[in-house]
Amino acid sequence: MGAPKQKWTAEEEAALKAGVVKHGAGKWRTILKDPEFSGVLCLRSNVDLKDKWRNISVTASGWGSREKARIALKKSKQVSNHDHNPMALSTIVKDVNDEIVNAKPLAVSSESLRIAGPKGSNSRLENLILEAITTLEEPTGSNKTSIAMYIEDQYWPPPDFKRLLSAKLKALTASGTLIKVKRKYRIAPSSSFSVGKSSNLSLRDGKHRECSRLEKDDIKPLTKSQVDAELARMRNMTAQEAAAAAAQAVAEAEAAMAEAEKAAREAEAAEADAEAAQAFAEAAMLMLKNRNAAKMMI
Repeated sequence: MGAPKQKWTAEEEAALKAGVVKHGAGKWRTILKDPEFSGVLCLRSNVDLKDKWRNISVTASGWGSREKARIALKKSKQVSNHDHNPMALSTIVKDVNDEIVNAKPLAVSSESLRIAGPKGSNSRLENLILEAITTLEEPTGSNKTSIAMYIEDQYWPPPDFKRLLSAKLKALTASGTLIKVKRKYRIAPSSSFSVGKSSNLSLRDGKHRECSRLEKDDIKPLTKSQVDAELARMRNMTAQEAAAAAAQAVAEAEAAMAEAEKAAREAEAAEADAEAAQAFAEAAMLMLKNRNAAKMMI
């Protein structure tokens, strides 16, 4: 058996509250890495912080955990503007406690950290999924388990979260927002999230696709003399020639990205066909088995 959990000290609780104020509820790893709190919370894990904050949220002033998280997130927006001039730990904790005392009941609150809800829940969950895939930055994409673990670590999902996640992943794949290859999900290059919020990630993905295309075609790299000659030619280009060369390079890059996306979709279709064929084979075997069993009984 492992060592028993040490009781939380007042200093640790104060550091946890201040960390939530500064970084927001759910950012447990960030709080543990923050030099301002790491010394006090060095014996605690992100799970410890999550459980302790839930207990504090439920017991203090009689309000629920979601209302407390809303208050902490609201306060964190104000504190984030003063990162270069941080307040003392006791002052931050006092502000949080004052905010909790003056908080309104959950029944009249218009904000919530819950993913589920009649309005806005689909877009909320969609943003969380895209955020998870973007943050994890796995080269071959993120599977459903990794996405679920990220969201559960950062937020408080509803009890039926796994079912909602599966349905939303299927919907995003069907709409072309995500690409599924071998049970892993990647953001499609043509999606608005990829272009608007993750331009750097899209460029990196484009480079990876371009490299994959070069490896597939088995093109040999240029020699040093060829590179020097190309550089010399570029130096002597006119403005019109340089613009034409840039346009050609952009067109080639877009073509490479389109080719990679098409290949990914073909791979996904092949995987679906294979799964369907396997299901048909299993059904046929089961039918044959039942028929043989019926003949033996006769």
